[in-house]
Amino acid sequence: MDPILAIILILVVAKGLGEIVERVGYPPMIGEIVAGILLGPSILNLVILDPTLEAFAAAGVIALLFISGAEMNPKAFARARDVSVLTGAAGVAVPLFSGIGVGYLLGLNLLEAIFLGIILSITSIGVAVRTLIDLKKLNTLVGSTIVGAAVIDDILGIVLLGLLSSIALGEAAGMAALALPIALSAFFLLFAFTVGKRLVTWAFLRSRRMRTHEMPYTAAIIIAFAAAYATEAIGLHYAIGAFIAGLMLGDQIRKDQGLFDGLVDFAFGFFVTFFFVSIGLLVRIEPETILSPLLVPLIAVALAGKTAGGFLGSLPYLKDRMQALIVGFGLTSRGELALVVAQTSLAAGIISVGLFSVVTLMVIATVFLAPILVKWGFSRMEATRSLTPAETE
Repeated sequence: MDPILAIILILVVAKGLGEIVERVGYPPMIGEIVAGILLGPSILNLVILDPTLEAFAAAGVIALLFISGAEMNPKAFARARDVSVLTGAAGVAVPLFSGIGVGYLLGLNLLEAIFLGIILSITSIGVAVRTLIDLKKLNTLVGSTIVGAAVIDDILGIVLLGLLSSIALGEAAGMAALALPIALSAFFLLFAFTVGKRLVTWAFLRSRRMRTHEMPYTAAIIIAFAAAYATEAIGLHYAIGAFIAGLMLGDQIRKDQGLFDGLVDFAFGFFVTFFFVSIGLLVRIEPETILSPLLVPLIAVALAGKTAGGFLGSLPYLKDRMQALIVGFGLTSRGELALVVAQTSLAAGIISVGLFSVVTLMVIATVFLAPILVKWGFSRMEATRSLTPAETE
């Protein structure tokens, strides 16, 4: 199909289905994923995920995370710092060991079982953030905890993938080499919130003095993509860099409502849609995959492990079982990074094509179910009492 026609078709179908889903009370991204499944190889086979659409989808993730970082109240995020660390650690440990255990019980070899544990330990930052934005809960204590824990989960997931690759290659040197990206990641985070924040703010303020009136808008986008590229270069997912850039620049962006609205339109009006459609386009609904004895147990463990980890990690701080349960629900979605890990493992010969297909369907199932569970949790809690928001500026 002609690329321009494919873009038009995707936008029409995705936005149309998103509107229908939102009218019945659920996040529109569910409709956008359904659009990908409908247009992709599983049903109509009208659109394929080519390099152009992959680039649009990557831009969508960067825009989504940058906006979420800019929108997030720094006080709310700082308030959730300690609970996010503990929740992130528990949100990795519980699904990691439960995934390895289930893999062993289902007859997978050691490397495949470890792979399964790593896949289950990762949270989709993009899905979690979009859900919270759609439900207007991003700046609650629960929302900040989910986002902070998701960032930590993905960092730990990437480290675990490096360890798995080293084990698969049987190289002791690989284990030592893993220390470099870990050190670079720590340096980047330290740099970003000290010198980096000052440099970014200075560059953005300089853009406001330019005669071209859209220059601040362009500068914000450049900073988002530059931070994304930097984190990817040191071994982290580019979504983390975009989120950090949004946090660094958020104070400046929120002062200009016109600029903020323009960036939101840039993100949600076009590029973010392609990210969620791309998830649907990856689905291959084949009889042997659907009938696989791994599929149902994998989905069950994916939901239960993250929910338990998020609940146990956040409960000591939140002191509220329902809020802690919502945090667990918010961490259950897997997405772009999980698929990257799966593709990398398939290419390295760590897993089979069959296991890759089952994992892909598990990812899709959690992307569908996580927003529904989070919405149910907030509705249940607010039916009995008002949710206490995080502090505002």
